[in-house]
Amino acid sequence: MLEKDIENLIAKYPKEFFPKEDFKLINQQHSIQGKRFDILFEDKYGRLIIVEVKRGILSREASGQIVEYYGLLKNNFPDKIIELILCANIIPTERKTFLETTGIECKEIPIPLLVSIAEKYSYSFLDSHKFKPETIGYDKARRELEKQSSDDINVWIFQANPREYDILNSLTDEEIGDNQHWYVGQHKDKIKKGHIGMIWMSGKASGIYAVVIIESDPNFMEEYEAEKKYWLTTTKETGKMLRVKLKIIKRLINYPVFREILKTITELEDLSILRFAQGTNFPVKKDEWQIISKLIEEQPT
Repeated sequence: MLEKDIENLIAKYPKEFFPKEDFKLINQQHSIQGKRFDILFEDKYGRLIIVEVKRGILSREASGQIVEYYGLLKNNFPDKIIELILCANIIPTERKTFLETTGIECKEIPIPLLVSIAEKYSYSFLDSHKFKPETIGYDKARRELEKQSSDDINVWIFQANPREYDILNSLTDEEIGDNQHWYVGQHKDKIKKGHIGMIWMSGKASGIYAVVIIESDPNFMEEYEAEKKYWLTTTKETGKMLRVKLKIIKRLINYPVFREILKTITELEDLSILRFAQGTNFPVKKDEWQIISKLIEEQPT
């Protein structure tokens, strides 16, 4: 799901996102005084409504840029009523408070809402075929898993907090590609090369966003420079830490397996991350994986 997809869905179906408003689309990628804005609407009172879209979490840098743009508009068009709405998947409370004091409306648009609207109108995400799943590696890992006893743990969940690490943008960064590193805070003696992993995003849109093969035993290593830029807090250590190398074999960004779906399945009521969500690494039993893997395979590509 690209930022452009979010923009397109808002522009085409504004009533789904702003049901109480009567927005009429004027233009997308509209240029004003040399600055390009994502969407330009007109409301029923004739006011111009500019909508800016950011995928993932709204960063501090993006907040400052938006304020600058808004000030530019107000200065250049003092006689016009221009309102600005900022949309992002996740907007930290402190940034929302800051922006709204400057007159900028903030609207959080969670991934589940975007997915449901896309399905409702048969909208195809622009990056649907951008990353091809490595089915050979996936199938091989699954066959190896089948040989293990039911008591062995060979599947793990790696959790990302999107308010600390912008996992949505990291998973689709072409510079990073299919290779990621992940901190191992628990089960360091049990997580092994060749095991299967699932990347889980916490928060309001929590769920499984990718499937990976673990390509190394836990070892002290650094992330790639391309990965480090997605840390949103300086309290996290980005130097050498106990990590594993991961290779993404299936992305579920456009159609995640959401936590709310997993919670409805009786056989998954003991799934570790559903029972206690604090931590980074969570074991998945063989019978739990068999259920989850079927859900993953049923997701659209």
